[in-house]
Amino acid sequence: MAIVIREADILVDRQMLIGFLYQHLTKQSDDRRFDWLYLHNPHGRARAWIAMDTDTQAVVGVAGAFPRKVYIGRCEELGWVLGDFCMSPRYRSLGPAVQLQRACLAEVNSGKVAFCYDFPSTNMTAIYKRLGIHSFGQMLRLAKPLCIDRKIEGIIKMPLIARVLSTPGNFLLALHDLKPESSGTLTISLYEGNCGKEFSILAQQIGGQYGACVQRSAEYLNWRYLANPLRRYELLTAHRDGSLLAYAVFTHTGKDAMLVDLFGIEELIVLRSLVDRLVVLLRKRGVITLSASMLESHPWVGLLQRSGFRPRETNPVVIYTPGYAPSEVNTFKDVNWFLMQGDRDV
Repeated sequence: MAIVIREADILVDRQMLIGFLYQHLTKQSDDRRFDWLYLHNPHGRARAWIAMDTDTQAVVGVAGAFPRKVYIGRCEELGWVLGDFCMSPRYRSLGPAVQLQRACLAEVNSGKVAFCYDFPSTNMTAIYKRLGIHSFGQMLRLAKPLCIDRKIEGIIKMPLIARVLSTPGNFLLALHDLKPESSGTLTISLYEGNCGKEFSILAQQIGGQYGACVQRSAEYLNWRYLANPLRRYELLTAHRDGSLLAYAVFTHTGKDAMLVDLFGIEELIVLRSLVDRLVVLLRKRGVITLSASMLESHPWVGLLQRSGFRPRETNPVVIYTPGYAPSEVNTFKDVNWFLMQGDRDV
């Protein structure tokens, strides 16, 4: 068995990629997902690599790289977030997978992009270790209970009694979250329509202040969240005197919600007010738990913990850059990476 790796032509190989990903990675793989993720990204078209068995000419693995423009201090660099990595079951030994991932990283080593980052699974972490690449840090999920129904139902199996017992606990939780109005000049509201120029202006003004931060232009936000065919996202914005100061991006399915991005000026009363208003909104919608996933060193970890979020599980983050990348990029180990759930590939 010999494995060869070639770069995919994402137009010619489109249906093959969609089908292989559907079979081996996600049932959400279809034409809409492919067009959105591979072709319409305002930061650039995706790249993909294909592993083939030369004996059978069968495709046995694929891997993707999705462009991200990132502010790193005063500079803007082009990098990749890696994803859509999967192998056919017969070929899931480390050898073929390492060969495929090495081909992806070779493009970074060539200097065509400054760096790449990944949120690897357990199996993918083993591949990185084989390549001599270790995790940069850990993504930490923080969770805040908005009501205690689920916890009580896990103890009391009689629904009527469980609801009766949950009521006072839910009242106390809501009472604890009541906060005085932050400022008469701060307007917090659900955002309607596509993101406009004010979002790009905010990104340009403060993106570089957070160390390494994905460029959150209006075009990027519209693509990443509002045009996303896989999940519905909403934005909650904070304005003062007509100027956008910060926003929260969130999504929820059933009783669970995720705060995927929280971005804005480093004025804690503004950010805290956004989070508090989001909690009130989601509680009214019947959400039980609000989670947020971010790098352990993220500046908002403390803010969310003071708002009642508690640490849960962690997962590794890999950030890779060649030794001869631009000098600003080579400081990546010394700067904060402003990574949240929304900075993943999908």
